[in-house]
Amino acid sequence: MPNTIEDKISLFTKMVTEKIEFDFQQKQKKLVEGYEDRKTTMIKDNEERKRTVVDRAKKDAETKKQQMLLKTQSAMHLVVLKKRQEFADKIMDEVKKRAGIFVGTAEYVEFLKEAIKQVLSKFSADQFINFSFSRDDLKNNQKVILSTIKSFRDEATYKIETVDSLIGGVFVKSGDGRLEIDFTINTILGESNQLVGEILYSWLNKE
Repeated sequence: MPNTIEDKISLFTKMVTEKIEFDFQQKQKKLVEGYEDRKTTMIKDNEERKRTVVDRAKKDAETKKQQMLLKTQSAMHLVVLKKRQEFADKIMDEVKKRAGIFVGTAEYVEFLKEAIKQVLSKFSADQFINFSFSRDDLKNNQKVILSTIKSFRDEATYKIETVDSLIGGVFVKSGDGRLEIDFTINTILGESNQLVGEILYSWLNKE
């Protein structure tokens, strides 16, 4: 029995409806899949940004930490240097006080005689030389100075002068200025200052 018009229309409507529903479902599926893909990509991007931010924050924190450590180490180094200098100054002040006391003792007179002998051994007997002594030595120990010099050389081969800055000891220079022998308390103290600094530096480093 042939289909009626109504049956054909109903069948056509059903086919169109099913096609529309199928197409809709396919598009919906693609939309959902596309959304999920974008969501996954966004999550990955967000995680990557988080890692980047965290890594940058860690690097910045480490840089600041190193800067603080360097700053602290530098400050500590300056404190050590300052303390070292304070200790050295205190020790040298005490050494200078004792040196001032020493130049007024009998032991210093013996030291002065030995110093003169030592410097004279560096020059030939006929070589003209210039002696430099402190004002106090030429005032208090002139007799010892002259007798010691004269026991080694003729009076015409030397000259004596006063140097106000000298604490004690003797400084001798050849007449032509080519040879100088320094046996002064000033130089001994200067060398002692350097030695004190080296000892303190070594001691502070060990501590």
